Amino acid sequence: MQELFRMDSGDYNPDGPVFCRPSARGIIEKDGKFLLMHSRKFGYYKFPGGGIEAGEDPIQALIREVGEETGCVVIPESVEEYGSVFRRERDTENPAGIFEQQNYYYFCEISDETTERKIEDYEITEDFAPEWVPFLTIAAHENRVNMRRGGERGIVEREMRVMDMVDEAVRARHFAKEEAEAIAALGDADYAGMLAYVKSVLEPVQTEGEGGVGVHKTEFGYSRFEHTKRVLGWAKRLYDRTEDKTGLRYEDLMIATIFHDVGRAESASHGLMSHAAAGVPITREYLSSHGFSEERTEYIAALVGAHSDKWRMKDPSIDRNLLMLMEADYLDDMGALGIIMDTMIVRARKERATFYDCYNHISRYTYPMQYDSPMVTPEGKALWDSKTTLVEQFCRQLRQDLTIG
Repeated sequence: MQELFRMDSGDYNPDGPVFCRPSARGIIEKDGKFLLMHSRKFGYYKFPGGGIEAGEDPIQALIREVGEETGCVVIPESVEEYGSVFRRERDTENPAGIFEQQNYYYFCEISDETTERKIEDYEITEDFAPEWVPFLTIAAHENRVNMRRGGERGIVEREMRVMDMVDEAVRARHFAKEEAEAIAALGDADYAGMLAYVKSVLEPVQTEGEGGVGVHKTEFGYSRFEHTKRVLGWAKRLYDRTEDKTGLRYEDLMIATIFHDVGRAESASHGLMSHAAAGVPITREYLSSHGFSEERTEYIAALVGAHSDKWRMKDPSIDRNLLMLMEADYLDDMGALGIIMDTMIVRARKERATFYDCYNHISRYTYPMQYDSPMVTPEGKALWDSKTTLVEQFCRQLRQDLTIG
């Protein structure tokens, strides 16, 4: 099991006897809430669980302890390792000794069954009760308040730090699950495999833009692969909202969108051609090696090679799939994302950036850029307008927040 962090108070006699008491604790989420133990007397939270008895393995202890503390029954098959925390401090039972504890944390689920609670004396003293908490950050905040009041730092700090880490991990898990479901819903083609390939090509790319254009994005870790996934989402939304699908080739559009920026790696390495042109042979090689017909391969590669020719969008004869790819590409980096991107750029450029610095940058870039709408289709225009409205409202509210009167 991976170690999350270590805690060593250093307040003990290093030559003193060592007492070890490992524990197992459960991270239990259900319906968007987390099951925690709340000390209502001292005002702090901890994950349910406790000491591992002789002859028990950590999972057996987890199941027993969760049942005794909360009355809930852990489903053994659901138990999944998360991480451990090692803690060393002066032994409160024997001040001349050292207390060591390896704390094992597991994600797990509970059934609809219940069991009798068996709480210990200290849990009665501290008025511990199981609670379903909607946000781990709320519990972590109460632990911080407890520490500021001079509470016991060992357990309270450990649980606070783990809560912060679990909160981030759970959000990442939820996002990854939703994204996997969205990719699976795209259709029968191996979109996940294509995305994995494009990711392997694009991830090493550290530079942004061609000939100095757009280099500001490197100041805050702009990811071309993440951009690709977002554009894929916009292409899917545009397609779904379009009633007249004459001339549209759904799978080819999705695949071209996945590969549209794959040439960034080649152009960044050599700088001899545009990323769109560099993406053509990469796309062609992948598709032909994966059994695509010559006609489809060349068509999709042509979409990739032409997607940067945005001047063609006003041409009434433009291929509808190419137009949709171009509109999807434009829809990224605007609206809410544009506001955040402007703020991150300011923060990267100016260590002590102010609210006004951020407002000024947004007003100079995202706000004016949205008025020159490149959208051609009614669907694209509607999405662009919704982004425009959001930025207008944000800038108006931010200016009001920053001014007097």
